[in-house]
Amino acid sequence: ADFSGSGMLRLASKRASLATPRLARGLAYPPHTVLGMPALSPTMTEGGVEKYLVKVGDAIAAGDRIAEVSTDKATVDFDVVDDGIVAKFLIPEGTQDVAVGTPMIVLCDEPEDVAAFADFTAGAAAPAEAPAAAA
Repeated sequence: ADFSGSGMLRLASKRASLATPRLARGLAYPPHTVLGMPALSPTMTEGGVEKYLVKVGDAIAAGDRIAEVSTDKATVDFDVVDDGIVAKFLIPEGTQDVAVGTPMIVLCDEPEDVAAFADFTAGAAAPAEAPAAAA
């Protein structure tokens, strides 16, 4: 019997499953962190994304400037406190009146996981978000 064909089918099937976004297979996204719109002043309740200073796929480290965020008083740098790889921007540049805590950027742990977040939405982030602590 010739089993070479079934081996090729299994290999092709495995390759196809690796290329399929994980959400489509009902699995969770790879390990990630969702950064919300930061409160950059004690009175800030909303802000605007003026400009991102990083690109999708960039590795960032704690202390890196990743965006310019406008408050009601000034434009301030958003310095990240987490290490990771920028996987997705959830709020487009130029968006104003964004509530503090609104999911803004997705960071993942591994560069090869960036593609898995191509269709990630802020709605997908909501259940994973911890409730904000009372100020």
